[in-house]
Amino acid sequence: MTDALARRDIGAAIRIYRRWTGASQTDIGMMIGIPQPHVSGIERGNRQVITIDLIERVADGLGIPRKMLGLAPLEDAGPESGPVPASQGEWLSGRRFLGAHRGELTKAVYDLYPESVRLGNTGILIPPQWRLPAPIDLSDVTLRWQEETPRPAVNGGERETKHVRPLLSKGRDYSRYHRAMRDLARPRLFENRLCYRLLDVAPVGDRGAQQLDLDLTLGEMCYFDMIDVGEALAHEAALAARTAEGKFSADGVAWEHLPFRRLIRDPFELATYPLMISVSTLTVRASRAGSTFYMLRRNAAKVAIAGGMLSVFPTGVFQPASVLPAPNSPDFDLWRNVMREYSEEFLGNPEHDGDGPPVDYVNDEPFRSLDTARREGRIRVYCLGVGIDSLNYVGDVLTLAVFDSDVFDAIFDGMVDQNDEGDVDTEEYNFTPEAMRRLLDTQPIAPSGAACLHLASEYLSEEVLT
Repeated sequence: MTDALARRDIGAAIRIYRRWTGASQTDIGMMIGIPQPHVSGIERGNRQVITIDLIERVADGLGIPRKMLGLAPLEDAGPESGPVPASQGEWLSGRRFLGAHRGELTKAVYDLYPESVRLGNTGILIPPQWRLPAPIDLSDVTLRWQEETPRPAVNGGERETKHVRPLLSKGRDYSRYHRAMRDLARPRLFENRLCYRLLDVAPVGDRGAQQLDLDLTLGEMCYFDMIDVGEALAHEAALAARTAEGKFSADGVAWEHLPFRRLIRDPFELATYPLMISVSTLTVRASRAGSTFYMLRRNAAKVAIAGGMLSVFPTGVFQPASVLPAPNSPDFDLWRNVMREYSEEFLGNPEHDGDGPPVDYVNDEPFRSLDTARREGRIRVYCLGVGIDSLNYVGDVLTLAVFDSDVFDAIFDGMVDQNDEGDVDTEEYNFTPEAMRRLLDTQPIAPSGAACLHLASEYLSEEVLT
C-alpha cells in the first residue's frame, strides 16, 4: 500500500483497501463520492486518477494520511467553538435554506428582471432576440466552436462573494464556492468535468422565412466554474431572503442586497461570466390513445442544483463524453448529448464522463436504435428555444422529443424507476396544454423543465406542434 500510494496508483490502492477491509466497489464509491462503475474503471486501470480534487477525496474518504499521497495536510480548524466552525455552520445553514426555498427564491429573483425577458412564470430568462417564433428541428441548430475561449470578467473569487464563502481556517476564507461545497456539503454528483460554455446566440433570421435556424457559439469551461458563480448567486439570494427568525421573505431579495448579482446584472452579456449550457428534453410518448410524458423528482442528496423539484428528463450538461477535443469530437452534437442522457437517465447505464474512449454512436445501443428511429421520422426532436435560469445563471437548450409509442416501448423497455439524479415520478402526465399548465401551477418545477412545458403548451395551443 505504501508503494502504491507513493506512486499515486489509486487503482492499486483501492484494490488493496478492498482486499483488507472487505469493502465493495459500491462502498468505495459512496466513501469518495463517485459512481460504482467509475470505481471499477479505476481498479481495472481504464480510468486514471490525476486531478488533485479526486486524489484528496480518495485520501479523505478512505482515511489515508494525506502526506502518503503527497498532499498538504488539512489545516486544523481549532476547537469546536470559535470563528471557523461558527462560519461554516452559518454557511451550511444558508445552504440548507437555499435547498428548502429554491423555488420561492427563483420567483423572487425572477421578478427583478424586466418582463420583456421573462418567459411566463417559469424562472427562465430569454431576450427577444433569442426567441423562436416556432419550434425548429434540432438539426437546424448550428454549433460553432471558438478555439480561444476568453477569460470571463467574473469568476466567483471577487470580494463581492466573500459573504457566501465561509472560513477555511482562522483568518482565511474559502477561495471559491465549490471548495466549500466539496468539504462541507458535497452532493453525490460533483465532478469538475469539462463542459461547453455558451459564448453567443445569433439572432434568428428573417421571421418571414420558411426555414428558421439558430446559431450557438461555444467554447470551453469546467463544471466548477459554474458552481463558483451560479451557486454563489443562489446562496446570496437565500441570505437576502432569510429573516432574523429564519423565515422566507421575498422583500429582502432586492438589487441593493445582492452585491454579487449586481456584478453580472445583465445575464445576456456572455463575456462577463462563464455560462454553462445544458440540454433539457421534454420526452413524449405519442400514441392513438393519447400522448403522455414522465417527470423526474430530483434528489437533493444527489444533485447540486434543483434538488427536490420536478424536472423534465433527460436533462444534462452539454459536455464531451470522451477525450477527443471539440469541434471534431463526435460528442459535439446536441442530439448525441441527449442520447447519452437517455442511456443514463432512462436506462440506468453508466455515465460517459469524459475520460474514456469515444462512444460508438453507430453500433452501440441504445444509440443505434435512437438514431435509426429519428432518421425514419419515428422520433421527432425539436428545439423550443434557449434560455437562462434566473437564480443561478445556467443556460439551457430547451428541447422536445416525440416518440412513436412502439419505438418508446421498445427502446425504453428496461426504463428505471430511479437514476443517479432522482426518482421517476409515478404519475404519467397527459401531453395537453391544460395538463401542462395545471402541472406548472401546482408543482415545484425546475426552471428549465418549466420552460419546456410552457413553450410546448403554447405551441400546442397554437397548433404549431402536431
